[in-house]
Amino acid sequence: MSPIKVSKGIKAFTTIAAGLMLSTSLAQAADQVSLRLNTILNGWHCPWHMARDKGWFKEAGIEIKEIGEGRGSADTAQLVAAGTDTFGLVDPAVVIAGVARGLPVKSVYSLINKSLLAVVSPADKPIKTAADLKGKQYVTLAGSGALQMFQAVLAANKMKPEDVKILTVDPAAQYATLMSGQVDAILIGLDGVPDLEARGFKYHAVTYPELGVNTISSSVATKSDLIESNPDLVKRFIAVTQRAWDHAIKNPDDVVKACLAVKPTSSEAAFRKQLTDVIGALRSENNKDKPLGFGAEKDWQMTLQVQKDYRGIKTDKPLTAFYTNEFVPQ
Repeated sequence: MSPIKVSKGIKAFTTIAAGLMLSTSLAQAADQVSLRLNTILNGWHCPWHMARDKGWFKEAGIEIKEIGEGRGSADTAQLVAAGTDTFGLVDPAVVIAGVARGLPVKSVYSLINKSLLAVVSPADKPIKTAADLKGKQYVTLAGSGALQMFQAVLAANKMKPEDVKILTVDPAAQYATLMSGQVDAILIGLDGVPDLEARGFKYHAVTYPELGVNTISSSVATKSDLIESNPDLVKRFIAVTQRAWDHAIKNPDDVVKACLAVKPTSSEAAFRKQLTDVIGALRSENNKDKPLGFGAEKDWQMTLQVQKDYRGIKTDKPLTAFYTNEFVPQ
């Protein structure tokens, strides 16, 4: 029996059909995810927008449904734990507090490993060292992380709370209180400094790590169940995250461009300043030789200890309950 001859037309049709089936299969295989930011859009939030625009998530078989603004790390952690959002940018202190009370979340990428909290003073009367802190008056927000962490800064430098004066005000009044000369300095995150610069304020900033206390400032967190049920998705999302940040360090203009595509009327200078400050804080002294996103045990231990000592967190859970490095590309 002679072999059946297949015409060129049938071969071409078969090839096209196979291609369509493969394309359909790949499209169907894409995992849909969302990312919830910790606050309104900031310059350091935009590497994920850039990665989406460049098609890097699509290459990884991921469809980004939304990169949504947040209302604080605590709210973002709740949304992630509830499954409303797949991933979220969450302060590790919030992760620790949440896990301690049973919230099913975990940090899978330690993003900002050097604290951005700082003592910001007028440039003509700068507070430069720990020795300059004593006897000064500071303004900050009641219940802010900057205030709570400042207690750790004082303790690390063998000072008592009564060695300084703290004035707490509403958010709308904090910059005016500093600029009017009512206090010697303000306790804020460096991402708030562009607001002072926009008001023409000349300042000097000394960060909490420079004063002896470092805690991790931000991480990518996800629901614990997802780590168990679909670790491959977590691995792919984190791989794109690391690719985006590696590109951001070398090409910050691409990130600023992505920011302005989302919010065209916002300040390009502010986006650039916020991004630059965070790039400088991606690594601490304890993970400087590790890949981006690698959480150092020493940094997580200090972050946990500060929560216990100054925020009343009670937990005997091990560090592995709060974070993992297993998805960080080595």
